[in-house]
Amino acid sequence: MAVVDEGVQRGKRAKQPTWVWLMTLSANKGLCAYCAVTPSTTLDHEAPIADNGADVWWNFLPACKPCNLWKRDRTALEWLIDQKLHREQPTVGFDTRRMPMRMFHGFQERIARTRGEIGEAGRRDWFRHHYGSARHKNKTEMLGYLHACLEELSGYPHLPWTTPNVYMSAADRCTRHMCCGHWHPQARSLDAVILTDDQYTSFSKAAFQEGMSEGDLTAKLIATYLIAGTGTGVPTHRGPEAVVPAQRR
Repeated sequence: MAVVDEGVQRGKRAKQPTWVWLMTLSANKGLCAYCAVTPSTTLDHEAPIADNGADVWWNFLPACKPCNLWKRDRTALEWLIDQKLHREQPTVGFDTRRMPMRMFHGFQERIARTRGEIGEAGRRDWFRHHYGSARHKNKTEMLGYLHACLEELSGYPHLPWTTPNVYMSAADRCTRHMCCGHWHPQARSLDAVILTDDQYTSFSKAAFQEGMSEGDLTAKLIATYLIAGTGTGVPTHRGPEAVVPAQRR
C-alpha cells in the first residue's frame, strides 16, 4: 500500500489525536508489528522522522518500546536487510544483536499486512467516529483509552467496521450495523426486560456464538415467534410469555 500526501510537513513531530493512537495500536491484534508477541505501546514511524519521515497515520506502525528503540532511525526494510547481513557476517556490526527466528520469519509480510490494516478507510473512519472526541493528556491516559477500546472490540462477534451501514446518513457519524444499528429509523428498544444474571450471560454467549449482536438475535427470535402465528402477527400458541432482552447500548 502506498499512500502519499506531499502536503504533509516532514521531519517534525506533533501530538497525534487519541483516535489515531487507538487506530494504530489496536492493529495486528494489539501486538507489536515487529516482534509480534509484545503489546504495542508506541507509534513507530516506519520512515523515521530523522530521515525526513512524515508524522502522519500512514507512516505509523504499532510497536513495543524495546523494538522501537532497537529499530532506531531505520525503515523496517532497512532493519530487515541489516538483520540478513548480520546473520551472514555477525562480527561486522550491521546490527546490535540477532532477531529471534520467530520475529525474523515473516517479518516483511507482517509489516505489509499491518500497514494495510491501518490504511483501511472503513476501519479508520470507525475509530474517528467512535473515539474522535477522546483527548488524552499523557501516555497513561492514552493507555487507559486503549484498554477500553480493546475491551469494546473483544465484545463484538465481528469487527464492527466490516459490517454494513444500516443506512446512509448525511451526518459524519458511524452507522455500522454491529455497533451503531440503533441509528436506523426502524430501530426499536425493548424496555423493562428482567433476566437473571445467568440468563443474560447465556443469551449473550449465544448471540456471540451465532455471530450476531444481542439486538439482532432478539429481533430474530421475535420474527420466528411471529412467523409461527397466523400471518396476522398474533401467535396461535398460548405458552408462557417469552422474555427477550433488549440490545444493550
